[in-house]
Amino acid sequence: MDSSLNTLSFNRYPALRTCVLLVVGIIVGREVSLQSTLVSLLAVASLLLSCLFLMLTRSSIRFVPFLSLSLALLCIFLGAAKISSDRQSSISPGDSLFARPRVLVGTIKTPPTILGNRTRFELEGAYLKDGEIHTSFPATLLVTLKRTRKDTSTVHLQYGMLVAVRGMLSKPSAERNPGEFSPKQYYEANGISLFMNVGGSENLSVLDSIGGNWMMRGIAVPVKSFMLEMISTTIGGEEGEFLKGLLIGERTGISSETKQSFANSGVSHVLAVSGSNVAVVAAILLVLLEFFHLPKFVRVVLTSVGLLFYMLVTGSQPPVVRATVMALVFLFAGLFQEKSNPYNALGISALIILGFDARQLFDVGFQLSFVAVLSMVYLYPIANAWIGRISENGIWSRAVVWTLRVCAVSAVATLGTLPLTAIYFGKVSVIGILANIIVVPAVGLSVVLGFASIAAGIFSLWLAEVYAAVNQVVLWLTIEVARIAGGTSFAYVETFRFRLIDSLPFYVALMFVFHLTNKPAARTLFICLLVALNIAILVPPSPTYAAPAGKLRVSFIDVGQGDAALVEFPDGRTMLIDAGPLSHSYDAGERAVSPFLRRRGLSTIDMLIVSHPHSDHIGGAPYVLEHFDVKRVVDSGQPIPSEVYHDYLRDVAAERCEFKSVRAGTLLDNFTTARLYVLFPTSSFITTDTIHAHPNLNNTSVVLKLCYGDISILFSGDAEKEAEEEMVSVYGDFLHSTLLKTGHHGSITSSTPEYLEAVQPSFAVMSVGINNKFHHPSPVVLGRFRSMHVAVSRTDEEGAIVFETDGKTISQVDWRAGE
Repeated sequence: MDSSLNTLSFNRYPALRTCVLLVVGIIVGREVSLQSTLVSLLAVASLLLSCLFLMLTRSSIRFVPFLSLSLALLCIFLGAAKISSDRQSSISPGDSLFARPRVLVGTIKTPPTILGNRTRFELEGAYLKDGEIHTSFPATLLVTLKRTRKDTSTVHLQYGMLVAVRGMLSKPSAERNPGEFSPKQYYEANGISLFMNVGGSENLSVLDSIGGNWMMRGIAVPVKSFMLEMISTTIGGEEGEFLKGLLIGERTGISSETKQSFANSGVSHVLAVSGSNVAVVAAILLVLLEFFHLPKFVRVVLTSVGLLFYMLVTGSQPPVVRATVMALVFLFAGLFQEKSNPYNALGISALIILGFDARQLFDVGFQLSFVAVLSMVYLYPIANAWIGRISENGIWSRAVVWTLRVCAVSAVATLGTLPLTAIYFGKVSVIGILANIIVVPAVGLSVVLGFASIAAGIFSLWLAEVYAAVNQVVLWLTIEVARIAGGTSFAYVETFRFRLIDSLPFYVALMFVFHLTNKPAARTLFICLLVALNIAILVPPSPTYAAPAGKLRVSFIDVGQGDAALVEFPDGRTMLIDAGPLSHSYDAGERAVSPFLRRRGLSTIDMLIVSHPHSDHIGGAPYVLEHFDVKRVVDSGQPIPSEVYHDYLRDVAAERCEFKSVRAGTLLDNFTTARLYVLFPTSSFITTDTIHAHPNLNNTSVVLKLCYGDISILFSGDAEKEAEEEMVSVYGDFLHSTLLKTGHHGSITSSTPEYLEAVQPSFAVMSVGINNKFHHPSPVVLGRFRSMHVAVSRTDEEGAIVFETDGKTISQVDWRAGE
């Protein structure tokens, strides 16, 4: 392949050019949100202009540029019209739909997945049932059925069943904190409009057992079940769960620790069935069919049928659909051309997928898939040409060349997708290229052995177990390599501060390096690199991440059902109040607090205040202590006999933080630009006996009042009625504050009328989890704030809540507008 800069000349690749223009239109249509009718009219006008200039070009070539322009506009307007149409097809229900449980009738469109005591499946909605009234409801939902103690038997749900389910509907949320993954964007890109939570089998009834596509119901689903059963029987354990992910995309049994190891080592792409697996399946089919000496056309057709069937067996997951479409295009392109054009094939693949649903463009999987393939198609031939200059005289030199070529495939794919990885995942694997050298071939071998074992199982269980025994060793080694690589201290670097605009100089620099031997191209690219660097430097950071100039900023981080607030002072010092909850599957310190701090560019916390030792406040503290330079730790001094509290104390000692337990009346003078008063607890509420701790830990909370100029902020921790009464009696009007962080997540046990009367806030913030089991916040408490005309913000509704003040006025920051 020509390594010059002209390799990607759009004139040589019309399908790729059309695809790029369509993508531009989709992006414009999404950002501008134009009416589909208007965009469609513009597309029609562009089509008419194109027809006109096409006729005029027959008489004069002067009209060729006008024809090109009109065709370009046509592609752009078609893209804008498509995304507008696809977004409007998603149901947009009113808020009243979520006020109470609803009964929905629909067809199960994916084989149900069992996750512990939960069963999850996609449901193609037909209608809502309210008594005898049926309302059309053509939406795709993700339904989660939770088994309860009342369930005496298990409901065996299957693909194609017509069911009636009763539960609470909810919308996929947008990103909960600045820069986080957006579930709304992900599910929208994959066609899922709503969620429904169903509690217990008594809220589900099967109306018809036979439905859906006959091939899925009669062939694909039984084949999938047979494959899963064979893997469980012949391998089992973690290796078996790993193989299920490789072959069928069934990842529910893979432990979170293994997933994290694969992510840290840069090989998480192999955990689910994806493009590489589809390539292996295609290769297996082509090799097998070659033995029968069939004509090329027949081999391609039969391979295509096999890939489509494999796509159905895996549940038509978006990555598999994308990979299958790309494989089919490449197969038929090679069939009808002596030398297939990979760029046009890539463009056609994208056009087909976006033609079905333009929202796929905004799915990270779609972006990673196509950028990875484009990188390999464009960069690998250049890298391979460099490697080809090495002499292959001797077995060792040939081994070196082979190794370098294998490394080059992984390297170019990793380099091409690095900006996307940095933006979406906040980390880039350093060791990934080396890990992929071992993992990718091993996974390919496991896939082949897996299919061989399953096929053998049709005739002989003994033979299947022989293949499975070999495969189990390969799978075990693969997992161990990922664990060792992912556990190294240099496995990855965090990239939370990497911006989209930073991708521009990165890609230009990448092109420059790969064209160093082409002096004209290198000179052009060097100039472009200087321009790109200046653009990236001059573009200011988003106000979401930029430190407030001369202002105090308070960010209430959305950590779910818990508390965490970051205070950034004008002099650059920081204070973190609580660090969110900890459970067996969620560490807020790792998942929410740390990424939030990293995106703010912070590695040091001047003061960590732990309000009280309940796990929803102290849970994330150990992770923060271990991964940030925490200078000082403050708490109430109330000990409890819990593992998380023990870990917290251990880390405070290990990190050699300055440690202080405070009582009411203490003035924390670490911050010269503001005053920080400790209002609670008093000594009477603290018991230093670990075994006989205070009966209500909420009333041991450290309550703080922060004063900055004329603005004051009151952090109430989880202080309840007794603590509030104490503070009202002691401080009276001194409690008056501009902003109140409400006590105990808006529970009825806190925010008493007397306390609120003393505080007289203008703003109130409730840190509360979505659909939490405690039903926080209390409607009574919300009513109290409404009667006082207080502006209430809730993390379950808004995600992170950010306020800024200059000491005279205070305002809430719309951080999503800055994204």
